[in-house]
Amino acid sequence: MPRVSRFIMIPVFALAVSLVYLSTSAQEKSAKPDFDMTASYIEACSCDMFCPCYFNTHSTHHMDERNMPAHFCRANLVLKVDKGYYKDTKLDGAKVWIATDLGSDWSTGKDSWTVVNFDPSVSAEQKAALADILGQLYPIPWQQKAANTEAFSWNVNTQTGVAHAKMNDGKGEVILERVTGDNPGHEVIMRNLKYWGAQSNDGFRMWKSEHEAFEGGGHKFSYDGTNGFLITIHFSGNAKAVSAD
Repeated sequence: MPRVSRFIMIPVFALAVSLVYLSTSAQEKSAKPDFDMTASYIEACSCDMFCPCYFNTHSTHHMDERNMPAHFCRANLVLKVDKGYYKDTKLDGAKVWIATDLGSDWSTGKDSWTVVNFDPSVSAEQKAALADILGQLYPIPWQQKAANTEAFSWNVNTQTGVAHAKMNDGKGEVILERVTGDNPGHEVIMRNLKYWGAQSNDGFRMWKSEHEAFEGGGHKFSYDGTNGFLITIHFSGNAKAVSAD
């Protein structure tokens, strides 16, 4: 059998490597999710600390405004996208304020409502993208849904131990204070607990709610000294029907 020239083998080997690289790149591209988002939250709700809603399918037993027994979880979820994309739309820096009552049973959506407020800096393309992403992150069959656009601030000060989000029209506010643990140099963090549909999170940082309030969409609530936390989540997946409603 004739010996193959080394000079012939070099381009053949290079061609093989190129084909493998192109094939791998194509596979990686096809496996890339439609969206990927890392987002940080300032969050508070009407529950006592820590929120039992993460361990049940029904809300806490409270007394309502008429001093009657009721089950609800009224919350403000104020998020800022640290980094993300939806197909060709970048989501970095987008801010969304979600006010909600999970209702008495969120497996059915009974008594539930949500108002999704986008900061004016969020573009129409980002709104549509985030509507799809958030709909998958919180797969609740809401009985009432509304959308709004109102500017708001979002700030976490680790030096003072205060997190503050506030709508410019004064109709929404969350103030959290860091909880001091046994070791003042370390935060109180709950780990190994899933945050809704997110694939991962960095832990629930226990920053108790000094005050949370919201008014809009025919709803109004205000609570002091209840559950609050900071959290950064990671969520990715594939697109579904997109709507900014």
